[in-house]
Amino acid sequence: MFDGNILIVSLYVDDIIFTSNSRQMCEDFKSSMQLEFDMTNLGRMRYFLGIEVIQSDMGIFICQRRYAHELLAQFNT
Repeated sequence: MFDGNILIVSLYVDDIIFTSNSRQMCEDFKSSMQLEFDMTNLGRMRYFLGIEVIQSDMGIFICQRRYAHELLAQFNT
């Protein structure tokens, strides 16, 4: 049943992130996925596809600071 709950899923190759306005919906989705696929739960998202994710009481912030540092290190700049 829908009950106004939503589930948002983002999949890129073998990386998946998901969120919902219902904790139960997240748990149900995670359980169903783990029954079908070999998955590792990395917990709260901190880094995804080159984007650093910082979560706090003030909100969710994203940046590419780590990616920029890796590029500078790669090219010795």
